[in-house]
Amino acid sequence: MTRRLFLVAGSAGSGKSTLAKALAHELDAGWLQLDSIWLAMKVAAGEGTAARDVLDIDRRMRREDEADDDVLAAHVAASGEVCRALPTVLGLELQAHERLVVDGAWVLPSFVTKLELPDTGVRAVYVVQRTEADVEAALIPRRAGLPLEDRHRLMNRRIFQYGAWLAGEARAHGLPVVEALPFESLLDRARAALLSY
Repeated sequence: MTRRLFLVAGSAGSGKSTLAKALAHELDAGWLQLDSIWLAMKVAAGEGTAARDVLDIDRRMRREDEADDDVLAAHVAASGEVCRALPTVLGLELQAHERLVVDGAWVLPSFVTKLELPDTGVRAVYVVQRTEADVEAALIPRRAGLPLEDRHRLMNRRIFQYGAWLAGEARAHGLPVVEALPFESLLDRARAALLSY
């Protein structure tokens, strides 16, 4: 294997982007945030299309008239669409980087276990918050000083549920899962997990 791909996955507020940036710096690797791929796909799908409806998970996450289980299923479906595009995207990025660190909530464990890229070793780690309160605390800066409202609680709950689902699926597929906290040791624990299999 001449190239190395490190996938850092987890829900919003798990610390995956900060972790991925630190890993990329430590490994002198490229760094790719999958939110940019998801956003490009969503915009390219166009308003009012079926593809846009699947990818527009941020809108679904805010809807109060949908059951949490339906929103979770929608998030998994959106992630599946992003994963379908990833082999091409990652192949292109790996032409420019011998080592590449990728982070995002879109990386499904079932995708990771089937991912094969020429001359590339693939490793993944899933970062998870232990409780919904931990998600809430991690996302305080994103509220930009706004008081905690019911809409924030709804999002925090759904973010936590998706993260817990991802962690359960990762374990079921034999992929390492690390808890986000304590954050001070996350880099060391994630590095150890990436090298453990």
